[in-house]
Amino acid sequence: MDGLTTTGFYNFATIIVFLIIVIAVFKNIRVIQQNTVYVIELLGKFRRVMGAGINFKLPLVERIAAKISLRQQNFAITGKYPSKDKVMVDVGTNLIYAVDSSPDGIKNFTYVLQNREQSIGAIIENSLRTYIAKETHEGILEKKEELALHIKTDLEKQFDEWGMIIKSFQIVNVNFPETITQAMSEVVASEQLRKAAENKGEATKIQAVKEAEADKIRKQLQGEGIALEREAISRGLKESFEIMKSATHQESKEIMAILTLTQYLDTLKGIGAAPNQKVIFMDTQIGKASDLMKQLIASQETGEKTSSKVHIG
Repeated sequence: MDGLTTTGFYNFATIIVFLIIVIAVFKNIRVIQQNTVYVIELLGKFRRVMGAGINFKLPLVERIAAKISLRQQNFAITGKYPSKDKVMVDVGTNLIYAVDSSPDGIKNFTYVLQNREQSIGAIIENSLRTYIAKETHEGILEKKEELALHIKTDLEKQFDEWGMIIKSFQIVNVNFPETITQAMSEVVASEQLRKAAENKGEATKIQAVKEAEADKIRKQLQGEGIALEREAISRGLKESFEIMKSATHQESKEIMAILTLTQYLDTLKGIGAAPNQKVIFMDTQIGKASDLMKQLIASQETGEKTSSKVHIG
């Protein structure tokens, strides 16, 4: 009876030990998600890194020191920094970083920094303050991209020692005191007005030049037209003179008087047909035309006598 009791006890104890071992094994199995790692310590000392998937840690002697995400993270900070011309510049920045996935990188990320966020903020502020102190407030606006690149380059070495990789550094906004902003707006507005005045003056100048060139061409063409018109009139008078002389055998002065009278009457006709014609009062008696003819002949005779005297003299 005692033998059976002892055997039963041992069997029971074996089952208990087996159950404890099974429970311990299952309790120390870890299923780790993608982009996540566990830092494992053995008796308080860094031992290894668990990656994504099924992992097992030794009961009692190993423990999970940290659970670290490998996803990209951002760190935003805003601060006021004096520029070279003593203007307080309000700068907002955003740092995007990720943990170095190598074992050494994860180890450094876990153990190097006591207060990670405070250290990151301090080094960013120090780099910003150093750069902004060398630039005027206007220069900072013009060099936002250069400033971001400078900060990123300045931080990369230190972040590498901390087990982090900088993915991007952005200057989110740059603000100045209201008085400075207002003064800058007035300067910009004044500059725009000056450019507008210059453009308007240049446009007026170009228009005046173009109008002068057009007027020159118009007058040139008008003069050529008048010259051609007079040439045609002279040619027509010459042909008319020769035809009348051969047909009527009249004296030259009489023929010239007739042609002059005809030209005079054509001119009056043209005046009457003009769009903006005026009222012209004329004596339409037939005798008046005869008197005009006599006056033309007499003026030609006077001209011939004067010309003869000049040649004799």
